[in-house]
Amino acid sequence: MENGFKTFAEVISFAVMREEASHDFYKDLAEKTADPFLKPLFSEFAKDEQKHKQVLLDLDTGALDQMLEKIVAKQEDLGIAKNMEAVAPDPQMPFGDALILAMKREDKAFELYSFLAEICEDDDLSILFLGLAKEEEQHRTKIEKTYQSLFGGENV
Repeated sequence: MENGFKTFAEVISFAVMREEASHDFYKDLAEKTADPFLKPLFSEFAKDEQKHKQVLLDLDTGALDQMLEKIVAKQEDLGIAKNMEAVAPDPQMPFGDALILAMKREDKAFELYSFLAEICEDDDLSILFLGLAKEEEQHRTKIEKTYQSLFGGENV
């Protein structure tokens, strides 16, 4: 394997650490904010990241089959995340900024897993990374649609 990964376990460990970091990031924001809209939003994002981690920890052939199903599913890209300026995390941020922060974060995770899938020489790992990329892409699109419905605009 290229780029420092020598074993399957190292790849999984790396991905688990990324999911833990994202979980902790969203959980921390949920705990720090008093906003009644942001608290459940950040908590939901934290739970999603925890689910990703569990998929990695429970990885088996069945999980790879599920990832393959995700890969072939068409996902709409509204392009909102790519067109928005980054915002700094803040527990008191406006709801729109929280959505921008989350969609940008999901987009970066999508790009990372897509890159790892591309450089990976192991077909099973490539499928795993593509599946994780699709998960992140689905989350980004869900957030983009929420943003679009609340703040309007097409491909903002």
